[in-house]
Amino acid sequence: MSPKHIDTVPEFMEITKKDGKKEKISRRAVAPYNFVELPDRVVEAEDLPSGDRYHLNRHTGRIECTLTTESPLYIRCGLTTEEFQDPKKEAKDLPDFFYTDPKSKSEKPVIPGSSLRGMLRTLIEIASFGKIDRVSDEHRLFFRAVASNPEKESWGKEYKTYVEPKKVKAGYLKKDSEGWYIQPAKTEQGATFAWVRETSLKLPDFKKFNDDKYELRYISVSYGSVAVDNTDRAKRLFAHNVELPDTYPKKGVVVTSGNMKQGNEPSPRRNHCVVFDESNSTSPKQRLDDKAIEHYRNALTDFQKSSPFNKDWGVLEENRPVFYCPPEKGKNIVGFFGQSPNFRIPYSPEGNGHATTVIDFIPKDLRQLDSIDLADAIFGWVKKESKDDKLPQGFDKQRAGRVFVTDALYHCAQNRIWYENSPLTPQILSGPKPTCFPHYLVQSEEDNSDAQPSKLKHYASQPVEETVIRGHKLYWHKGSNPNFKLKKVIGSTKPVSGTQTTLINPVNKGVTFKFDIYFENLSKVELGALLWVLDIARDNRYRLKLGMGKPLGLGAVKIEYKLYESDLQKRYTKLFGDNSNNWETGETLKENPDYQQCFESYIVQQFNYSGDFNNLCRIQMLLAMLSWPGPENTEKATRYMEIERDIAKHHIGKPVKQNDKTINEYKDRPVLPNPLDVMGITLTCDRPSPSSPSSSITQETKLFVEGQEIEAKVVDIQVQEGKKLKTTITYEIQGSDCLAKEDVYKRTIYLDINDIVKVSIVKAKGESIRTVKLIQGRFIININASNMESIALPTLPSHQERSPSG
Repeated sequence: MSPKHIDTVPEFMEITKKDGKKEKISRRAVAPYNFVELPDRVVEAEDLPSGDRYHLNRHTGRIECTLTTESPLYIRCGLTTEEFQDPKKEAKDLPDFFYTDPKSKSEKPVIPGSSLRGMLRTLIEIASFGKIDRVSDEHRLFFRAVASNPEKESWGKEYKTYVEPKKVKAGYLKKDSEGWYIQPAKTEQGATFAWVRETSLKLPDFKKFNDDKYELRYISVSYGSVAVDNTDRAKRLFAHNVELPDTYPKKGVVVTSGNMKQGNEPSPRRNHCVVFDESNSTSPKQRLDDKAIEHYRNALTDFQKSSPFNKDWGVLEENRPVFYCPPEKGKNIVGFFGQSPNFRIPYSPEGNGHATTVIDFIPKDLRQLDSIDLADAIFGWVKKESKDDKLPQGFDKQRAGRVFVTDALYHCAQNRIWYENSPLTPQILSGPKPTCFPHYLVQSEEDNSDAQPSKLKHYASQPVEETVIRGHKLYWHKGSNPNFKLKKVIGSTKPVSGTQTTLINPVNKGVTFKFDIYFENLSKVELGALLWVLDIARDNRYRLKLGMGKPLGLGAVKIEYKLYESDLQKRYTKLFGDNSNNWETGETLKENPDYQQCFESYIVQQFNYSGDFNNLCRIQMLLAMLSWPGPENTEKATRYMEIERDIAKHHIGKPVKQNDKTINEYKDRPVLPNPLDVMGITLTCDRPSPSSPSSSITQETKLFVEGQEIEAKVVDIQVQEGKKLKTTITYEIQGSDCLAKEDVYKRTIYLDINDIVKVSIVKAKGESIRTVKLIQGRFIININASNMESIALPTLPSHQERSPSG
């Protein structure tokens, strides 16, 4: 069983300061999102049916759905051909809600079927204990923890292990036929670089930290001497008399760094670095690890892509000064490097400079490429192989789904269609920050129940063994009237620019849409999984989430439905319905179906669990995330934390100084509680052990009995002419380890190879069906009948007016 998150994160914990005084620090974080915990193992799907026929022991039909918006909803429309060809047009500045008919886009908004399908698949994947394999392994994780205390903060200890001031060296980047390497700089007093105070630099046109047009630069210089500054807290080496290159015999390069300015506040930086001149060519080359270079390039920030760095290679440029951690004694491969002494380093559990990714923190058995879960079985799949992950020979790389979702068409509105009469600008949201490990990684109840900073797990912790990702990320509801208009940039004090803002035109709450879900050849378990999600969607205690702006509370929807099942025999033996000129669809309204119970039973039996499905912790957390209207006091409980939070508002933590007006809420690394903890629900749910499924699980049966009716495929027909007309039909039956036969006398059989028929078992033993009798086919006509008619099978569309998406 993988590590589990803290049951109840404490509000505060008490620490002892350097002066011996006690202080309380906040431990509970807040966020507009939370996570449904990982399953302990994947529940795999039942045996899949062939896709070339309708199976009589499976279910085909339609679900008629009515969707009502419970909060404003927005789904952006794609660009038209003209808009795409216009270089001045950007999607973010085109606020139209999705539509299919340009002439009626203001009166008839449309919800694309692909959006609905994606929402349903995600929820079925969670509810059915599906795998997590759609996670990128390309984004590498790096961090910096310069000001952290290694004795009190686990991530600081990890950083100081590599980027400790006395360990960091400087040199110059070179490249040869074998790749990149570092030529070390000359050594003075055991160091390869020294600090220099900005106020002592005597260089023309030098831009200082607080100048408006400050920029990073590499400046060739000379200097008079270096000495340890005993007034410096860290007793660092400083260079003196740093001037133009020809002034002194000692040469070097001044390397400036980011000024860390926040708004109108002055820069906290005071010093730059002087990298000493190159050592002679006989000094051993320090080779850069190729994999570390690959991971470094993959994780370049916008800062590392801007001037004077290369947008593809960052600091990697021949003859450029670079800082690095020397390799262990006896080795010459460098894994940690960067453009300043306090450079970002990869989260590297192996300590070799190879950066970890989020996918490393997902147990392998939850992301097996050849594992087929219920979501795959229902919606289909496209498998993408990699050099490290291959499919077994004969495994289908892709398979079509058996559920088709139409676009949802506008039906009516309680008040008006649109939220406002004109487009508006929503609050600005930045991208996800997975490196915020107190939110995104499990902090173990077993190891750290009080969420101590010194014990927090991070991305350099041992993956899976010590921690895993929190699970499936979902967003809280924020009631029917969320506050989502632009006031300020969430999590930033920088002024808003036109490149950050966007225009949207959301539909109002209380707007109704209608759509259909068509399904083919679903088992009771598969249909039950789909209906289980739809039952939640119509329950007044819950709502689903759809569209853009989920962190702001947009996209809450309610769905009501009716289930219609198709009687395929009825559908294909009659052209028109009774007393009607309409097509015979064979549809029957199915009220109070029990398929949901079949689904729940299937899941719990996979764990040999005798309790109620809804008592499983994973399901309880899912229901908590879907609860309507959301947690109490959403402005406090489901907001984004801020680096500069106004202390006049609800805030987490304490100001550093008495007169501070803002606070960095992330400073003490508070931990995000689980969804039940946020809702104030005591965690009493069950986590059954990930044992093998019970042998009593209701799969498609493998044992057959005489008299049993079953579906069969015609694979051969042999007619023997003579005194007696004899036709031998050979059938293939799923689950039988041999072909079955039937002899028919004195009758003409109107069957074709590959026809699907229903037969009754005449002779069977175990998994072998030997003899059967046809009870349902296309046409069986007695050749002695005096009045024979030619009957044509009508050709009907698979579904009338069907417009599937995905």
